[in-house]
Amino acid sequence: MLVVNDPARQPGLRLRGFTYLERNALLPELGVSIDHAGGWVLDRKTLDANSLELVMESQAASLPDIYGALLSSGLELTRDSHRALAQRCLCSQHLPLRRGPAGIVLMYVGIQFLEQSPQPLDMAQVLPLKSVVA
Repeated sequence: MLVVNDPARQPGLRLRGFTYLERNALLPELGVSIDHAGGWVLDRKTLDANSLELVMESQAASLPDIYGALLSSGLELTRDSHRALAQRCLCSQHLPLRRGPAGIVLMYVGIQFLEQSPQPLDMAQVLPLKSVVA
């Protein structure tokens, strides 16, 4: 059972990201990357057809590896998520190592699946040069 309101735990990180990859391409890669980085996925919840939320944990010392795993799997984090995760990584490097539940970081990762944008229009083909000059 996941206890989120345990006062001994560090506050959870709420991260948001997006990807242009298909769900069936991202999720296996992300799961393996997180596992190899020393984290574990506790829950995966589909929010709607284009988004889901992962609940995962990691030891604080493994956060830089988790950060790299998220990015290398094809997930693009928002600016606020980059900032929050970078700050937590920096803190984990300079604070004393904690044992037990306080040394575990709970993370919520909201993932939005975006469709590939169409190829950019070639304006030379859309508007002939003669009509632009005239």
